[in-house]
Amino acid sequence: MERVAQVRIRKLDRIAYFLVGNLNLKISDYCIIESEAEKEDYGEVISSPKFLELKDIDSPLRKILRKVNEEDIEKIENNYKRDEEAFEIALKKIEETAVPMKLIDAEHSFDLSIITFYYWAEERVDFGELVKTLASIFNCRIEMRQIGLRDEARMVGGHGICGRPICCALFLKKFKPVTMRMAKKQNLPSDTSKISGLCGRLRCCLAFEGENYGEKNK
Repeated sequence: MERVAQVRIRKLDRIAYFLVGNLNLKISDYCIIESEAEKEDYGEVISSPKFLELKDIDSPLRKILRKVNEEDIEKIENNYKRDEEAFEIALKKIEETAVPMKLIDAEHSFDLSIITFYYWAEERVDFGELVKTLASIFNCRIEMRQIGLRDEARMVGGHGICGRPICCALFLKKFKPVTMRMAKKQNLPSDTSKISGLCGRLRCCLAFEGENYGEKNK
């Protein structure tokens, strides 16, 4: 058995188990991890360390190298500033080239070798020339990653009709299917505009609140 913990890697909801070893980590701690390219990356611990059999874990295990130190925090904060600058530059280039896409966010890898641009589009987008332009500006590898409306809401954040931060940005690890049947079960309005979240889709809370509603009525 190995001591492991789940880590949310950078901004998007990429969650994986990592080897903890003897590190003293708790939920919400930020840590430096091994990346797939055998470099360093960072993420947030989202589950308490526990012992699991390797056969019970799907993905290949990499290590949590350390809890972030002051130097790491400074680097991450500087990366966030670079993310904002990259976003503004890319947004301008998208407007200039009239590429039919909505830019959501920009994210540098920990070592600054890659910039990932997250976007939403209704149809397939040809952004070959845009990528070449951005690569020449930033002098690094450019990745374009299409995301859904719910992922956009998770990244941007906001507050729901309940007045609390939206669930997907606060604690949800995975998106579950949400149906009108769940709303009907809770005696909620059939008007989707009244039970939809910031993403325009049915609110995620209908799924897990529906489970609680069912248990209460047993």
